[in-house]
Amino acid sequence: MNRSVRALLLIALCLPAVAAPAANDRDPRGFTGSVDFAQHLGSSLPAALRLRDERGDAVRLGDYLGANPLLLVFAYYHCSNVCPMQIRNLAVRLAQAPGAAATRAEIIVMSVDPLDTPALAAQAKGKYLASVLPPGRIERWHFLSGAADDIARLTEAVGFRYGYDPASHQYAHPAGFALITPRGTIARYFFGFDFTAGELARALDEAAAQRIASPVERLLLVCFHYDPASSPYGALIIATLRAASLASILGVLALALIRVRRGRSPPKAAPSS
Repeated sequence: MNRSVRALLLIALCLPAVAAPAANDRDPRGFTGSVDFAQHLGSSLPAALRLRDERGDAVRLGDYLGANPLLLVFAYYHCSNVCPMQIRNLAVRLAQAPGAAATRAEIIVMSVDPLDTPALAAQAKGKYLASVLPPGRIERWHFLSGAADDIARLTEAVGFRYGYDPASHQYAHPAGFALITPRGTIARYFFGFDFTAGELARALDEAAAQRIASPVERLLLVCFHYDPASSPYGALIIATLRAASLASILGVLALALIRVRRGRSPPKAAPSS
């Protein structure tokens, strides 16, 4: 599957989420409805930030910095949509990536839900990774949780913007991750799933050498389960998707009819001498 086809598939997946209702900015969790992934290249992570790992131990973000490059993924642990797919895809690509930097890299999965607990983090870690990674590699993955203020500090530093929909109890957020240098500087962003193990390996080598990449083009895939029945935009979205499907079917039928007519056309007579 080439890049253009993968891009079209991502656009198709994003269509329902784009029209999703904005999150309630008065929700007690304190999140807005904007969804984006701004590229804060060269910015530093808040190393003193205090969080909890999947064992329930208190950790500092800086505990994972200093020796190896770091991959930072945002998710939430009761997600059943893009989050599991994103984490498994990254795990497979990273396991396939050649080079010492890829082998030594640390991976943080950070929950954006302040209600997520270390127990949920441990459950998600086993559920997402046990089927795709050996135990030795799983140990380099750290599923963290934290308080709302600490989550906000980290997401703001990385440029990760997301929303909470209280009606469905779900988060709308972009799919992707940030690549961090051993010193804690944001070196590069990856969006969606359209990257190879080789690309990831080269980016990790550059991050290990403290090199900062240029901004990359973005096609945001939004993780959000859209329920048209509970949305005021439901009828519009359904009508739009039906119209697009009908146009595609008519286009295919027209192309088939043209080919049939061309096949039935009598051969041209040879010119007389």
